[in-house]
Amino acid sequence: MEKIEVKTSNDSYDIVIGKEILQQLSPYLEKYDKVLILSNDTIGQLYFEKFKKLFYNKKDIYYFTIPDGENYKNIENIIKIYDFMIENNFSRKSVIITLGGGVICDMGGYTAATYMRGIDFIQIPTSLLAQVDASIGGKTAIDYPKGKNLIGVFKQPKLVLIDVEFLKTLPKEEFSSGMAEVIKHSIIDYGNSSEYFEFLQENTNLINALDSTMMIRLIKKSCEIKRDFVEKDEFEMGIRAFLNFGHTYGHCLEKVYNFQNITHGEGVAKGMMFSLELSKELYRGFDDEFVDRIEQMMKDYALDYTPVYINEDLMIETMRKDKKNSFDEISFVVLNDKKKMEKKSIEQKTLKKLINKFKNRYIRGIIDIGTNSCRIFIAEVEMTQENFIIHREILKRTSIVRLGEDVNRTLTLKNSAIDRTLQCLSEYKKIFDEYGGSEIVAFATSATRDAKNKDEFLEKVRELGIEIGCISGDTEAQLGFLGNTLVYDGEILILDVGGGSTEMTYGYDKEIKFSQSIDIGAVRLTEMFFPNQDYNDENIGKCLNYIDEKIGDCIKKLKDKEFRIIGVASATTQISVKKKLEIYNSKIVHNSVITLDELYMNLENFKSNFDKKIIGLDEKRKDIIIAGTLIIIRILELLKRDKVTVSESDNLNGAMVTKQILM
Repeated sequence: MEKIEVKTSNDSYDIVIGKEILQQLSPYLEKYDKVLILSNDTIGQLYFEKFKKLFYNKKDIYYFTIPDGENYKNIENIIKIYDFMIENNFSRKSVIITLGGGVICDMGGYTAATYMRGIDFIQIPTSLLAQVDASIGGKTAIDYPKGKNLIGVFKQPKLVLIDVEFLKTLPKEEFSSGMAEVIKHSIIDYGNSSEYFEFLQENTNLINALDSTMMIRLIKKSCEIKRDFVEKDEFEMGIRAFLNFGHTYGHCLEKVYNFQNITHGEGVAKGMMFSLELSKELYRGFDDEFVDRIEQMMKDYALDYTPVYINEDLMIETMRKDKKNSFDEISFVVLNDKKKMEKKSIEQKTLKKLINKFKNRYIRGIIDIGTNSCRIFIAEVEMTQENFIIHREILKRTSIVRLGEDVNRTLTLKNSAIDRTLQCLSEYKKIFDEYGGSEIVAFATSATRDAKNKDEFLEKVRELGIEIGCISGDTEAQLGFLGNTLVYDGEILILDVGGGSTEMTYGYDKEIKFSQSIDIGAVRLTEMFFPNQDYNDENIGKCLNYIDEKIGDCIKKLKDKEFRIIGVASATTQISVKKKLEIYNSKIVHNSVITLDELYMNLENFKSNFDKKIIGLDEKRKDIIIAGTLIIIRILELLKRDKVTVSESDNLNGAMVTKQILM
């Protein structure tokens, strides 16, 4: 066990570091009347029972959780903590214990600083990032809609207890996120000593394996580096700002991404590389070889460190709101040619030049305008000579617009359907612009292809600033196949049941061997056989016979093949209904399996509860779900298969990695 003393302006406290040391907490609690252990839902489920056993003989210990995620670090959740403490008569002699990562450390500290004008708190950080950074130094804050950590107060803890055993339950990406702060400490310290930097270089395997001895050494050194800055500049009036190396850009990126789909450490890693490139601009003769070593270290610890091009005006405006700025200038911590930290105010023209340096890594948007729904996929991509690489999925959203309403009968897009779709697309474009996106492309499928007034519709979409074109059923199938080869190997058959058509694409080794687009879809068949939602046996029989006629030739070509059936698009609804998901969760849906028997159970559920709410089914999809289910069931029966794997990777993913979608 290691112990570090932190001396502050009016007190001191210990940082205790070791393995399986939670019992060290007991003596610190004796003077308090009540104890609140504050955590998030995820950590609480893992550790609350252990704490209850540890403190079984102490009566006044309370447990409270908030949802997991940076986007919950706000005043609304602080008020919930206040309410709980007031309802349970917490006093100025009470204490808060934060059990969690950086968000919980910040929120617990902020609550302690403001409840009854201030009560004590103890930090028990569970993530590497919190252990080496967020739990130490007394900076507590919550986020505000206009920026990260804008509302806060300095409040030093009474103890920081760091148990490296917590790291064993940490997701890999969260460990890497913490290593960004560790690497930051080693770079900050490099001007004084290269020892810590070289330690991280030489012990990669043991550190990645979470060797307890190595982790205690690592955490202790990082804590000592931060301790030294805190003691010299407790309220960040000077050199403590050097600890913000990488944070101006990193916080900006987190804000643009709405604090989702990117960890704090990933933002800091990208921010450090941005600041290092800025250092090259400011100091002639800057050591490129040192930057190469930093890049290699980030690779060794599985960090995505490449900055992203975001619309420069949005980027600069967001940076202006960073709490570290003053006098309307944008401040960056940079490394000078002596590898010492400096704080610099940077001109806009210099920032714009540097932001544009990373234009091969940017935000791309893809929109699929189908017969029934309109879907958008926004991702961080890297452009190569041949295609795109998806580095980060940022947003997927689906809206029911029914663009193809009556197209099967009239061959014309209705004005009301066009208006609904344009309103949806306008909202999508606004969201895309808020992410600082560079390129947005839409492809329209069967309903638009079949419409006599398609050119009028396409032109109205272009007026929104969205590139658009119609694609053939074959192209749609190819994109769906490509999207799934990003996930699945071997022989696969992609089954894509849409509103106006169904695509079946077979291939292996990332090569399509057979593909066919068939003009049966959930909307089309509903209009043909169930216009009045009359799902009797006769109408269902007619529908099944029609499906047989349309897909017979396709089934003959596939019947002797060996493949895994991958269902996309509407197949995802089958899983959300099977699992009774009140809120759609792509992590649960993706790569799930549904059997033929379960599809029959879903079908009976849809038929018997048509006039009632069905958990997991979007109400706007209800009137076409039976026809879509019949298509999936009949294809499985004719192929003599009893299950389908459901994938969230479809034609949107395929289009995202394709340069020329519209031919």
